[in-house]
Amino acid sequence: MKQKILIFLVVFCFIFLVQNLPAKGKWEFNVHYSTWSLNLLKGMIEDMVNEAIEEEFKDEILKEHPNLIEAYYSQDVNFDSSGDNYGFEIRFYPGGEKGSFSIGFSIEKTKMKLSLDGKVRDEFTDGSYADLNAEGDFIMEPLSYNISFRWDIKPSWRVRPYFTFGFGVAPLNGDVTYSLIGQFYNGISGELESENISGEENLKDIEDVPSIVPIVQLSFGIKGEITENIHILFDAGIWNGFLLRGGLSFRI
Repeated sequence: MKQKILIFLVVFCFIFLVQNLPAKGKWEFNVHYSTWSLNLLKGMIEDMVNEAIEEEFKDEILKEHPNLIEAYYSQDVNFDSSGDNYGFEIRFYPGGEKGSFSIGFSIEKTKMKLSLDGKVRDEFTDGSYADLNAEGDFIMEPLSYNISFRWDIKPSWRVRPYFTFGFGVAPLNGDVTYSLIGQFYNGISGELESENISGEENLKDIEDVPSIVPIVQLSFGIKGEITENIHILFDAGIWNGFLLRGGLSFRI
């Protein structure tokens, strides 16, 4: 909440300062806020996440039963995602006020939450097995540095569409929490026991999870002129997932 209030105050002060400046058109400053979801592209990362949590789950189950030898393991896990993003961008128009092409550099803070749920089964050579329900959350909060290329269509129009392509990188930052709850069948005694395993890990400590997250941006939007210097923007597209964004830009 404090961050959003601070952003609002900065935007208000900036509008007050730039609204009476001459519109030279070479530089544009932008602040924006977005909602984010991985659902559109989640199939692209499910294999990577499945491999990472499979090793983590297997290790935790074997810690509970160190004398057993694993014979077969399977998991069926579903994912959902949500998040938000906000950032600040500086954009340069080589062609000036009437130019359509621009280059931008931005710093973005993104919060990505991947929720998982499903079933896990681990079987052992002595006939024992564990049937467990799995739940967990991946919380990632990368701070990314990005460069983008934008083409404004009909820059002389007060309301005009645009197309953006860009890329960036972000050091991985986040945690995963999970629980495995169910039953364990002891193949020697024939007894059925309750099993409850939980854990929390930093993403950097989990194998098969990359330390650097690449960012790919591909979006379409609409830009409307409020005054000669101030514009409002709305766009939608890919930001390592599906992103809806709104922002204000200040042209000087």
